[in-house]
Amino acid sequence: MINYIRNLRIRLKLYILIGVALFGMLIISGMSFYLMGQMNDTTSDIAESWLPSVDIGRDLSTTISNIRLNELGYLTAISDDVEKSSLQYLQSEKADMAALLATYGELIDEEESAFYHNAMNYWTQYNEADERMMALAKQGRIDDARAILEGECVDLYNSLNSAFNDIIAYNTEGSDGAAEESTSLYKTAVCLMAVVVIVIILVGVFFSFVIIRLIKTPISEIENAAIKMAEGNLDVEISYTSKDELGVLATHVSRLIHKLQVIIDDENKFLAKMAEGDFTVDSICEEEYTGGFYPLLVSFRGIAEKLSDTMLQISQSSSQVASGADQVSNGAQALAQGATEQASSVQELAATIDEISNKVNQNANNARQASAAAGCVSTKMNVNKEKMEQMIQAMSDISSCSSEIGKIMKIIEDIAFQTNILALNAAVEAARAGTAGKGFAVVADEVRNLANKSTEASENISALIENSLKAVENGTQIADDTAQSLIQTVNDVNEMTAIIGQISEASSDQADSISQILTGIDQISSVVQTNSATAEESAAASEELSSQSQLMKGLVGRFKLKDSSSK
Repeated sequence: MINYIRNLRIRLKLYILIGVALFGMLIISGMSFYLMGQMNDTTSDIAESWLPSVDIGRDLSTTISNIRLNELGYLTAISDDVEKSSLQYLQSEKADMAALLATYGELIDEEESAFYHNAMNYWTQYNEADERMMALAKQGRIDDARAILEGECVDLYNSLNSAFNDIIAYNTEGSDGAAEESTSLYKTAVCLMAVVVIVIILVGVFFSFVIIRLIKTPISEIENAAIKMAEGNLDVEISYTSKDELGVLATHVSRLIHKLQVIIDDENKFLAKMAEGDFTVDSICEEEYTGGFYPLLVSFRGIAEKLSDTMLQISQSSSQVASGADQVSNGAQALAQGATEQASSVQELAATIDEISNKVNQNANNARQASAAAGCVSTKMNVNKEKMEQMIQAMSDISSCSSEIGKIMKIIEDIAFQTNILALNAAVEAARAGTAGKGFAVVADEVRNLANKSTEASENISALIENSLKAVENGTQIADDTAQSLIQTVNDVNEMTAIIGQISEASSDQADSISQILTGIDQISSVVQTNSATAEESAAASEELSSQSQLMKGLVGRFKLKDSSSK
């Protein structure tokens, strides 16, 4: 039966308590009405049957005595007035006797009819004797009349008094018995009422204990689970199961705890992989991100995807920079080697003008090729600069997405706040409902506490999001530093391009000044030395550019990126 009560709605459980109380009141009321009816019947029987019969028996005894006195007064009257008055009283008393006997005849039952017939028999005989006596008295035979009065009438009078006393005794005994029965009914009623009240109290206490325990146990379990959740401990379990409102609430709270456990564990793995540089990570429980949790999954995926795309572009750009730097380095080394050879051939310029002319033409061609290569490298470095600006913009987008995550957490806090307001309204309505709403007020208070705990949990998650924002800001700072390094590289390449342009112009001047070589051998030697120094500087700058490109590629290589070509 307890399991059956456990699965009832809280409203029905309270109805059971009220029903037990009402059922007990109905039993007590029914027994009271029944026993009061029995006592009323007994009292009515005493008042309407026994006591009237006793009174009539006494009136009959008094009336027969009055008849005797009036008979004696009639026979001993000393005047006509006294005789006439005695006769009138005698006739009136005889009429009263007949009326009393008739009234008594209407009150008797079958058991009492013997007393009635016995009294009627004696009264009939007495009345006949009285008629004979009165007839003799009217004839003047007073002595004969007195003989009947003092003889036959005395015996009949005694018999009538005995019959009347029997009636009085019988009805008095019946009245006493009815009074005793009424007293017995009263005692029985008191005992039965006491037993019923005790039984109802025991049943009421039993049902109250069971129902209060069935309501208090799940509320305490849910409350403990909410306290642990507020402390950040999601390793809780609610064992209460029922089909009532508390059972439904316990089931949904268990589902919420499980969902939070799964989502938080998934987010921890998500962020841990990203912290290790793996941007190919994805959720392993996408089906758990329902309702307000789904935008969180979308934001995490967006962060991973944009960071992966940005790093992939940086990797590709660094590869192109490294390739261009290698080409520039090779050209600069070739240029340095040519300048060295020119320096060694200055001593032979006078004798080998034709050979110098060929070398100068070859140098001019090499300078033009180096200028073209330097221009290509400059163009590629500008492209890399634009891509770096795109990366910085992507990091800004990541920061914006993180801000959107903060707004989502604000929405969750607003939902918790609205839940708190609804719980407060429910408590107000429960207070208006009075005693019947106390149980619901307790539930509403626990729901409000749960909403407050949810708000605290949301604040904890917001703190975690803020840590993620700080990490994103750190990544943005690294990207800015990388961009500054790339800008410096672009400036170096531009300087190298300018120098190579100067080399090209110098080579053209040498070609134009071949006719003046003999007179300007010192100038040629000076120019060759300048070209040699410039070539060495270009080679050094190219090597530095190559090392910076390799360093950038190494930094990007730490991350595990998605292949954009597979999209």
